[in-house]
Amino acid sequence: MQPPDITRVFKGARNEFEVEIVFADREGGQSPKEGHTYDEIIVVTEGIIELERSDMKEISTHSKHETIFLPKSTVHQISIKKAPVKLVIIHPQRNEQ
Repeated sequence: MQPPDITRVFKGARNEFEVEIVFADREGGQSPKEGHTYDEIIVVTEGIIELERSDMKEISTHSKHETIFLPKSTVHQISIKKAPVKLVIIHPQRNEQ
């Protein structure tokens, strides 16, 4: 399975602001199941994703124009439900410990 195309942009004196632009063109793909030491904001600009997260019992479905906030330490996994998917993932305080 082909991995998604991810472009990362870091800004700030200590590269603390990060934006990921993600393109995924195949249904069934998944991100790693992971959590972070910083908050994460996901903006769906195209396609449909499913999101499994440790702070909710149910898997949620998200589509174009939806924004999702994940507090730090929330373990999560994104699955591609309907491709193509385009996401903008923002880490406003990437170096926050």
